[in-house]
Amino acid sequence: APLDLVFFKDAMTHLVKISRILQTPRGNALLVGVGGSGKQSLTKLASFIAGFRTFQITLTRSYNNSNLMDDLKILYRCTGLQGVPMSFIFTDNDIKEEAFLEYLNNILSSGEVSNLFARDEMDEMQQELIPVMKKELPRHPPTPENLYEYFLSRARNNLHIVLCFSPVGE
Repeated sequence: APLDLVFFKDAMTHLVKISRILQTPRGNALLVGVGGSGKQSLTKLASFIAGFRTFQITLTRSYNNSNLMDDLKILYRCTGLQGVPMSFIFTDNDIKEEAFLEYLNNILSSGEVSNLFARDEMDEMQQELIPVMKKELPRHPPTPENLYEYFLSRARNNLHIVLCFSPVGE
């Protein structure tokens, strides 16, 4: 969708900073500013410049932990399995439950969300990763442990979380 933006010196400075963060491997950002200051728009533009896809959760009245887990599965499949670089934009309005922040903290600290994938799902993804890993890391045997580490490493390198928060409010 087209973005209607008014550029001024500070906006361009912030765009350059966000672009630099996103293009850094495992680069994540915390953007703080009042509503309407351009945090999400500049992140979308910086993602476009970097050639990344952007992802945001779509909140509904019934959005809960399992919906977030489904969205995280999509993100991890794209970034870890397919190797697609993505920006995950998460705003303070997206925090419906406190557990959402715990999941994001786990992703930012270790890159891992425990029990995100069932064993059979993980086995299936690891089978798809074998040829990719053999090509990229020919000296590493494709054991389940090595494949899981490779999957997590790819996801962490390709997933860029941008938290867009406002200093006003709760």
